[in-house]
Amino acid sequence: MKIGYIITGLGTGGAENHLLKALPEVKYDKFIISLTKNNSIGRKIEKKGIKVYYLNTNYINFPIQILKIIKILKNEKPKILDSYLIHANLICRFIGKYLNIPVINSVRNDYSYSRIYSTLDRLTSFLVSMYTPNSFAIKDYLKKINIPSSKIEVVNNFILSDELKNPKNIRDKYNINQNSKVFICVSRFVEQKNHKIIIEAFQEYNKNEKNSYIFLLGDGKLLNEYKKKYKSKNIIFTGKSDNVKDFLYSSDTFILASSREGMSNALLEAMYMGLNCIVSKIPQNTELISKNCGYTFKTKAELIKLMPKENKFGKNAKDKILKDYLLDNYLSKYNKIINKIKNKYN
Repeated sequence: MKIGYIITGLGTGGAENHLLKALPEVKYDKFIISLTKNNSIGRKIEKKGIKVYYLNTNYINFPIQILKIIKILKNEKPKILDSYLIHANLICRFIGKYLNIPVINSVRNDYSYSRIYSTLDRLTSFLVSMYTPNSFAIKDYLKKINIPSSKIEVVNNFILSDELKNPKNIRDKYNINQNSKVFICVSRFVEQKNHKIIIEAFQEYNKNEKNSYIFLLGDGKLLNEYKKKYKSKNIIFTGKSDNVKDFLYSSDTFILASSREGMSNALLEAMYMGLNCIVSKIPQNTELISKNCGYTFKTKAELIKLMPKENKFGKNAKDKILKDYLLDNYLSKYNKIINKIKNKYN
């Protein structure tokens, strides 16, 4: 059986990295259609032997690109379509209906912040065979827009523990003393990730703890602006990194300040590495960081108060990942969904 995956783009991001990790482990024949040319992750997926079709969809050529997608699907003949990110999800619904192919929407964001997206999501939901949110918090959003529970199955993100083996301490590379306290944030530099809160909280902490540092990993449209605004030897912007495990291993505390999330892959990895985790108090984060796995905050002032905290919950955090967020858990849930749809529609 063949599955066709459709995603808005294959640049850097949580959904894109999820596919990079997941698709080589999925046993079915498969291919991906990327609607845009932002495809740095796509090239890595291709190296794993998975066919990727790259489009360059925009408002002008949209009708032509829809015809291209239909042509690709007619040639590939998938039995199921699985789509990621809102634009691909919406497009996939109509194409799936036209070609009589059942559709899975892998939902990774709560679109309540956008009246347009949430309305379109609700009005076209009848075209979706199954929703697979990556957290129970996203399931709650889907229920709020009247998706029946029978069409929702939570399929959590996961980590590949082999990718986190044998990390190296790289503090010396950045002239950081082994006794210094080091914070880390791993996320794209976009508004919803709230780097400003993290950086300004660190600046306050650093006034009294001058031998402290923070690694800020990730790229994004706000990166250059922040690099110019916050210049300090103690604030280390690394840009995009393929070496996240070494930075995590060289850090003490992981901070995530997102105003909205699906489920943060970086947070999963930080928990697996046993770091002290301090996260914004949103449902998608508190699903992972309960009271015995780390700390949560609502304001910058609360974050500043939490930054001196020692790591009391690292073992609990790692145990939680080992129990529920490894590859086998993901594959078990995903395969059950595929078999359910296959038996119902094929």
